[in-house]
Amino acid sequence: MLKEGQELRIEVEGRAEGKTKIAAITDQVVWIESPSDMTTLKTFFLHEEEAMRVFFFQGDNQLFAFDTKVVKRISDAQMTLRYAFNLPDEKKIKRIQRREYLRVPEMIEVTVLAADGESFESFETTSLDVSAGGMKIIANRAPVEVDESLVVVFRIEDEQGSPQLFRIKSRLVRVHKQEVKEELSLAFEDLAPRDQETILRYCFRVQLEARKRTGSVFSSR
Repeated sequence: MLKEGQELRIEVEGRAEGKTKIAAITDQVVWIESPSDMTTLKTFFLHEEEAMRVFFFQGDNQLFAFDTKVVKRISDAQMTLRYAFNLPDEKKIKRIQRREYLRVPEMIEVTVLAADGESFESFETTSLDVSAGGMKIIANRAPVEVDESLVVVFRIEDEQGSPQLFRIKSRLVRVHKQEVKEELSLAFEDLAPRDQETILRYCFRVQLEARKRTGSVFSSR
């Protein structure tokens, strides 16, 4: 299912998410190029024995994923880093439904509120990515603990170009500390199916625009 030159997306839990390409496949080992961050496009390092999840498209835009780990890291003749993982057993490769994976890099103005209306002062920020299941936002610091809830308010356009206002209770899933600020990964809670569909369709449009512009199946804006 994997082949040389194929684009992949990788997720390193709690640390990084990026896109890369398969440089070579030899003796049941897959070699990939240095991944670039989905948001900043800067390359980042992987470490031997580091666990990661790999995503790839197959056929008619069907997405698949599997868990693996980096087994080796080398520099080639041009001093370019290459990383290796073992070719997975096809039984361990799972098909991913669109609602589970369609997260797009997108900066949206977001207002963050306390779920109880008083535990912290509301603040304005921007998203780094959005999906029908949640979003990642920037903050000076996390206003709640992991697994606690807050409320996000934001607007996106529907298919007719009309702005739609969303006020969604969300759970803090993960905090990724940066040099100055923090990235907060949020999971939407109590989202009505109709609202989820509107956000999903918005993500589809963003992804389609990016693919037309760059030709990449894992494009950033």
